[in-house]
Amino acid sequence: MRLDLETSAYRERGFNCAQSVFTPFATRLGIDEALALKISAPFGAGMGHMGQACGAVCGALMAIGMAEGTTPGRDVAQKEACNKLAQAFETQFVELHGDLSCQGLLGLDLGVPAELQVAKDEGLFQTLCPVFVADASRLARDLLKIPD
Repeated sequence: MRLDLETSAYRERGFNCAQSVFTPFATRLGIDEALALKISAPFGAGMGHMGQACGAVCGALMAIGMAEGTTPGRDVAQKEACNKLAQAFETQFVELHGDLSCQGLLGLDLGVPAELQVAKDEGLFQTLCPVFVADASRLARDLLKIPD
């Protein structure tokens, strides 16, 4: 299945933004689906519903790390290469959406229960977040040169 369709399918099945972006990459790179879903679970809605870094952004950065991260701790060249990809992703995402945080993207602080409720009531998780998920997935796929 195409990566973008997989990403959308995870969202439709009720998984959060981080899970929806990370899991299709993770399964392609050899991680079991259940494990990928568990690893990425706490990153939704700005890391534990706190409105910090967008879950789609976190999922994409985890995918970049899986594909290009280092295992020898002192592999400076590989660390720099991975960081350059992460920076390129972040720059491109900000160019598209203006921010990397849920608060900046949605205009609400999801760490405040009343504002989280506003986001739910206004359907932002169904209208805006799928766009962030799709774009994060596409940007990471393009940077990592993963075929669809």
